[in-house]
Amino acid sequence: WELDGETFKVTDAICDAHAHGWTGQTGYQELLSYHVQMAEEAPAQVQLEFGSPTAFSSKGLTMPVPLPYLVFGSLVDRWNAFSPIPLAPDTRQFAEESVALSRYDLHTRPVQTKNSGLYIGAEGIAQYTAVRKDRYWLMALNLLADFALFSGVGTQTTIGMGQTRRRWPEP
Repeated sequence: WELDGETFKVTDAICDAHAHGWTGQTGYQELLSYHVQMAEEAPAQVQLEFGSPTAFSSKGLTMPVPLPYLVFGSLVDRWNAFSPIPLAPDTRQFAEESVALSRYDLHTRPVQTKNSGLYIGAEGIAQYTAVRKDRYWLMALNLLADFALFSGVGTQTTIGMGQTRRRWPEP
Protein backbone atom coordinates (compact mmCIF):
# COMPACT_ATOMS: atom_id res chain seq x y z
CA TRP A 1 0.00 0.00 0.00
CA GLU A 2 1.49 3.35 -1.00
CA LEU A 3 0.63 6.72 0.48
CA ASP A 4 2.34 9.96 -0.49
CA GLY A 5 5.32 8.09 -1.93
CA GLU A 6 5.78 5.90 1.15
CA THR A 7 5.18 2.16 1.03
CA PHE A 8 3.34 0.54 3.92
CA LYS A 9 2.84 -3.15 4.58
CA VAL A 10 -0.44 -4.21 6.19
CA THR A 11 0.48 -6.76 8.84
CA ASP A 12 -2.86 -7.21 10.57
CA ALA A 13 -6.50 -6.19 10.39
CA ILE A 14 -8.71 -6.19 13.46
CA CYS A 15 -12.50 -6.15 13.43
CA ASP A 16 -13.21 -7.27 16.97
CA ALA A 17 -14.47 -4.78 19.56
CA HIS A 18 -12.99 -6.89 22.37
CA ALA A 19 -9.53 -6.65 20.80
CA HIS A 20 -9.74 -2.92 19.97
CA GLY A 21 -12.45 -0.46 20.99
CA TRP A 22 -12.46 1.41 17.68
CA THR A 23 -13.40 -1.71 15.70
CA GLY A 24 -16.35 -4.03 15.44
CA GLN A 25 -18.93 -5.40 13.10
CA THR A 26 -22.68 -5.79 13.11
CA GLY A 27 -25.69 -5.27 10.87
CA TYR A 28 -28.60 -2.87 11.14
CA GLN A 29 -31.09 -5.57 12.10
CA GLU A 30 -28.73 -7.16 14.61
CA LEU A 31 -28.00 -3.82 16.30
CA LEU A 32 -31.68 -2.86 16.38
CA SER A 33 -32.74 -6.28 17.67
CA TYR A 34 -30.24 -6.06 20.54
CA HIS A 35 -31.50 -2.62 21.59
CA VAL A 36 -35.17 -3.60 21.32
CA GLN A 37 -34.47 -6.57 23.62
CA MET A 38 -32.61 -4.32 26.07
CA ALA A 39 -35.13 -1.44 25.93
CA GLU A 40 -36.34 -1.95 29.52
CA GLU A 41 -32.77 -1.45 30.78
CA ALA A 42 -31.71 1.33 28.41
CA PRO A 43 -29.80 3.97 30.39
CA ALA A 44 -30.87 7.61 30.22
CA GLN A 45 -27.22 8.67 29.83
CA VAL A 46 -24.87 7.92 26.97
CA GLN A 47 -21.28 9.00 26.66
CA LEU A 48 -19.60 9.53 23.30
CA GLU A 49 -15.93 9.88 22.52
CA PHE A 50 -15.09 12.07 19.55
CA GLY A 51 -11.77 10.60 18.41
CA SER A 52 -11.21 13.00 15.52
CA PRO A 53 -12.38 16.59 15.07
CA THR A 54 -16.17 16.61 14.79
CA ALA A 55 -18.24 19.45 13.36
CA PHE A 56 -21.74 19.92 11.99
CA SER A 57 -23.29 21.95 9.20
CA SER A 58 -26.19 23.88 10.66
CA LYS A 59 -28.06 26.81 9.11
CA GLY A 60 -25.21 27.55 6.73
CA LEU A 61 -22.58 27.55 9.46
CA THR A 62 -20.02 25.02 10.63
CA MET A 63 -20.71 24.24 14.28
CA PRO A 64 -17.81 22.66 16.23
CA VAL A 65 -19.93 21.90 19.30
CA PRO A 66 -21.59 18.45 19.57
CA LEU A 67 -25.01 19.60 20.75
CA PRO A 68 -27.53 16.77 21.23
CA TYR A 69 -29.80 17.62 18.30
CA LEU A 70 -26.78 17.89 15.96
CA VAL A 71 -25.20 14.61 17.10
CA PHE A 72 -28.33 12.49 17.23
CA GLY A 73 -29.86 14.25 14.22
CA SER A 74 -26.78 13.35 12.18
CA LEU A 75 -26.92 9.76 13.41
CA VAL A 76 -30.63 9.25 12.74
CA ASP A 77 -30.25 10.75 9.26
CA ARG A 78 -27.50 8.23 8.47
CA TRP A 79 -29.43 5.36 10.05
CA ASN A 80 -32.60 6.16 8.10
CA ALA A 81 -30.68 6.65 4.84
CA PHE A 82 -29.28 3.11 4.86
CA SER A 83 -31.17 0.93 7.34
CA PRO A 84 -34.04 -1.23 6.09
CA ILE A 85 -35.84 -0.40 9.36
CA PRO A 86 -36.04 3.39 9.87
CA LEU A 87 -36.30 5.12 13.22
CA ALA A 88 -38.97 7.73 13.93
CA PRO A 89 -38.29 10.95 12.03
CA ASP A 90 -38.98 12.87 15.27
CA THR A 91 -35.70 11.60 16.76
CA ARG A 92 -33.93 14.89 16.03
CA GLN A 93 -36.77 16.80 17.72
CA PHE A 94 -36.61 14.48 20.73
CA ALA A 95 -32.85 15.13 21.02
CA GLU A 96 -33.40 18.88 20.79
CA GLU A 97 -36.21 19.00 23.35
CA SER A 98 -35.35 16.18 25.74
CA VAL A 99 -31.60 15.43 25.66
CA ALA A 100 -29.08 17.59 27.49
CA LEU A 101 -25.34 17.84 27.07
CA SER A 102 -24.72 17.07 30.74
CA ARG A 103 -20.92 16.71 30.96
CA TYR A 104 -18.04 17.21 28.59
CA ASP A 105 -14.29 17.32 28.27
CA LEU A 106 -13.82 18.73 24.78
CA HIS A 107 -11.28 20.81 22.93
CA THR A 108 -11.20 22.14 19.38
CA ARG A 109 -8.73 21.10 16.73
CA PRO A 110 -8.37 22.34 13.16
CA VAL A 111 -8.32 20.07 10.13
CA GLN A 112 -6.69 21.38 6.96
CA THR A 113 -8.31 20.29 3.70
CA LYS A 114 -6.55 19.79 0.39
CA ASN A 115 -7.99 23.06 -0.95
CA SER A 116 -6.33 24.99 1.90
CA GLY A 117 -9.67 25.11 3.68
CA LEU A 118 -9.88 24.75 7.41
CA TYR A 119 -12.49 22.96 9.49
CA ILE A 120 -12.60 23.32 13.25
CA GLY A 121 -14.01 20.38 15.17
CA ALA A 122 -14.38 19.12 18.72
CA GLU A 123 -12.49 16.15 20.14
CA GLY A 124 -12.96 14.53 23.52
CA ILE A 125 -15.79 13.14 25.62
CA ALA A 126 -19.41 14.28 25.88
CA GLN A 127 -22.18 12.85 28.03
CA TYR A 128 -25.82 13.19 27.04
CA THR A 129 -28.75 12.75 29.41
CA ALA A 130 -32.34 12.17 28.35
CA VAL A 131 -34.66 14.07 30.67
CA ARG A 132 -37.73 12.29 29.27
CA LYS A 133 -37.52 8.61 30.18
CA ASP A 134 -39.70 7.19 27.41
CA ARG A 135 -38.78 3.58 26.57
CA TYR A 136 -38.75 4.05 22.77
CA TRP A 137 -36.65 7.21 22.89
CA LEU A 138 -34.13 5.73 25.33
CA MET A 139 -33.81 2.69 23.06
CA ALA A 140 -33.25 4.96 20.04
CA LEU A 141 -30.71 7.10 21.90
CA ASN A 142 -28.69 4.04 22.93
CA LEU A 143 -28.97 2.45 19.50
CA LEU A 144 -27.65 5.60 17.83
CA ALA A 145 -24.83 5.89 20.37
CA ASP A 146 -23.66 2.40 19.38
CA PHE A 147 -24.23 3.11 15.67
CA ALA A 148 -21.85 6.11 15.82
CA LEU A 149 -18.82 3.79 15.65
CA PHE A 150 -19.93 2.53 12.24
CA SER A 151 -21.30 5.71 10.69
CA GLY A 152 -19.26 8.60 12.01
CA VAL A 153 -20.95 11.82 13.08
CA GLY A 154 -21.32 15.23 11.52
CA THR A 155 -19.71 16.68 8.44
CA GLN A 156 -16.63 15.68 6.45
CA THR A 157 -16.56 12.07 7.67
CA THR A 158 -15.09 11.04 4.32
CA ILE A 159 -11.86 12.89 5.20
CA GLY A 160 -11.70 11.37 8.68
CA MET A 161 -13.64 13.87 10.75
CA GLY A 162 -16.38 12.71 13.11
CA GLN A 163 -14.89 9.38 14.19
CA THR A 164 -17.02 8.63 17.21
CA ARG A 165 -17.69 5.74 19.54
CA ARG A 166 -19.79 5.07 22.58
CA ARG A 167 -17.84 5.12 25.81
CA TRP A 168 -19.01 3.46 28.97
CA PRO A 169 -18.41 5.61 32.08
CA GLU A 170 -16.05 4.33 34.71
CA PRO A 171 -17.96 2.81 37.68
